[in-house]
Amino acid sequence: MYKDQGNESIIALIKETADGFGHLLADHIKLARLELVADVKSYGRQVALIALIVPILFMGYAIVCLGLAALLAPLVGHAGGLLLVGGAHVVIGAIAIAVAVGRLRRAQPMSESVEEMSRSMETFAPARSGNGAHPAASASSHFPPPSRG
Repeated sequence: MYKDQGNESIIALIKETADGFGHLLADHIKLARLELVADVKSYGRQVALIALIVPILFMGYAIVCLGLAALLAPLVGHAGGLLLVGGAHVVIGAIAIAVAVGRLRRAQPMSESVEEMSRSMETFAPARSGNGAHPAASASSHFPPPSRG
């Protein structure tokens, strides 16, 4: 009689744990979606702002470059002035692109979702290993700490 009640309570606990784990995963997915939408909106606003500024900047920049080439023309000729100004811009542009690509590689979108998922996995790792150790005591041995950018 007592064994049946014990088995039923264990089954109920297992069902409750599985249900809780399912809710946790669903919450992580919701968090990831919200964070992704927020990141996309933020990037979109930044790109739109740049798209508005670039044409104005380009016109002024082209006029300044032509003026600089005209100033160099008496020293190196018209073609030489244009080549010097154009060559300098190619070099500066290549450096600027390399810097921009480096910044993009360091960006970590959805870092909060990854961190929360890591915490959840650290909590459940001892339960999966079955060693009976307390979660706080052994979680750090299963997963490295999340990287912070």
